[in-house]
Amino acid sequence: MRGNKKKGTLLSNLKYIMVYAWSQDKVLFAQCGVYTILASIAPFIGIFLPKFLIDELLGQKRIEIILMTLIGFFLLSSVVNYSIAWLRCAYSPRVTKIRTDYITMISDKIMKMDFKNTEDPEVLNKIKSVMNAVMSNNTGVEGVYHTLLGLFGRLTAFVGYISIVLFLSPWILLFLIINVLISYALTMRVKKYEYSQKEKAADKDRRTFYVFDTMYDFAYGKDIRIYDLKNILIDKFKKFRGERIDISNDVQEKQLKVKIVDVILLVIRECVVYGYLIYNVLFRGMGIGDFTMYFSTINGFGDWMKGILDDLAHIKAQNMYLDDMREFLEIKSENKEKTRDIPIDSSYEIEFKNVSFKYPKTDKYIYKNLSLKIKKGQRLAIVGINGAGKTTFVKLLCRLYEPTSGEILINGVNIKDFSKEEYYKILSVVFQDIKTFAFTVAENVSLENLEDVDREKVLHCIEKAGVGDKINSLEKGIDTSLFKILDGEGVELSGGENQKLALARALYKNGKIVILDEPTSALDAVAEYNIYKGFDELIGDKTAIYISHRLASTKFCDVIAFFENGEIVEYGTHEELLKKNGKYSDMFNIQAQYYKEESGALA
Repeated sequence: MRGNKKKGTLLSNLKYIMVYAWSQDKVLFAQCGVYTILASIAPFIGIFLPKFLIDELLGQKRIEIILMTLIGFFLLSSVVNYSIAWLRCAYSPRVTKIRTDYITMISDKIMKMDFKNTEDPEVLNKIKSVMNAVMSNNTGVEGVYHTLLGLFGRLTAFVGYISIVLFLSPWILLFLIINVLISYALTMRVKKYEYSQKEKAADKDRRTFYVFDTMYDFAYGKDIRIYDLKNILIDKFKKFRGERIDISNDVQEKQLKVKIVDVILLVIRECVVYGYLIYNVLFRGMGIGDFTMYFSTINGFGDWMKGILDDLAHIKAQNMYLDDMREFLEIKSENKEKTRDIPIDSSYEIEFKNVSFKYPKTDKYIYKNLSLKIKKGQRLAIVGINGAGKTTFVKLLCRLYEPTSGEILINGVNIKDFSKEEYYKILSVVFQDIKTFAFTVAENVSLENLEDVDREKVLHCIEKAGVGDKINSLEKGIDTSLFKILDGEGVELSGGENQKLALARALYKNGKIVILDEPTSALDAVAEYNIYKGFDELIGDKTAIYISHRLASTKFCDVIAFFENGEIVEYGTHEELLKKNGKYSDMFNIQAQYYKEESGALA
């Protein structure tokens, strides 16, 4: 996961999100402009109305002028405040829409990023931090948009505040500005400290939510009850949550100290300013109307300036998360995508050529100079004990990881020369850890939007995969939802049925290279053999790779590679390997002792 680590400036990040907003919704900016004008007018209605009324009441006391003033200010205030409220209501959904756009972009990036990053804790913490930029209406991207909306109005109105206070006394204006700036500087120190804790907080959040999700995930329900895992999970949840709370308490303690200083500064500000106003009334002839106007102005000045600085502090603090989000979205894949066309063929030759590989952040090599060629239309079985490197072979062929050295060829061309998107189109893979989704059976098999599903093809594939009778016995057939997460009438299939559904998925995709990575471990030996044999008959002349720890299930393959410690120690047909009386023969005979009856059925 590589990106430009240089932090973007506040202005560049604001430009980044504003340019996107402009491209998506220009009406939003029109609303923002009108809101700014109205928000700059609103505070002065309350400042000037009392002055005019008091001056008239203490002066000529003209009833018609008083009534006209009250009615005029009332109407103006009503129109302005109603319009501001309406614009806020109209503005908010538009901003939320833009935030959800960013969620979509981040999700798309996560699903497309190099697979190795999905197993890297540092990257997972980074993603957690990035999501902080888009998961709230008040912080991150949307928080900045909302804050900017208010800030534009505050800044415009603040010019009026400055003009009034400046007319009263330049020294009072300077005093107020210094007073508020001290408070702002302290607030920013706390904001920076809070951000410095974000990676630690993200790590604790990730751990906490993993345990929390596990506690209510029905997939773990049986184990939790049978093995009484409730207390263990709750203890872990309390531990991780407690560590996260400690971080929050540390930040809040610093925030409390700043608030105490804020109160002291406020008291000093009010004593000095109000004392100055009273002095002017008593000794310099300031009128009561002017006193009221200045009183309201200065009372609002500090709050208004503090509001502006708080908005700036909030934007600056959120900029740190915007920076994370922008950096993440601009990350380029470590492996530059090529655009070479994949040759159109009914089957493909696969070759591992001097491939060496070790997982990221480890020194142990899984493979060293592994070489293996699979001819067009050939069936290869990869067998061996756990940890022999069988699944790693599949991960490399599927480009979930890239070789540390060496190359993998398809019809003589390095698979790196193809775009992953195009390359994946020729693969039909069924992994060991079967994943089904809380969608309909039809969607799970086709992995297409419901309106695009070829229903006849789905029915054909589930029948060939051996799960047709089960699905057709359900009231809604292939329209039945799996699980009850999204549909209260959903069903839960058995492990074996889910595996057959995954095989149907591979048939539906109709990729030219077929890979089965022990997908039938939940089935008995005879059922697995029948599935493999039947599946093999269906795929025609496609190139196929079968991985299984049950050697009898792959005896029909053209050739078998026995892996041990990342090396191919034996290679040949089933009969050839049995005649060698080597490791393959030993393992086959040991397994035969456990299912002689099944072995006889397979003979």
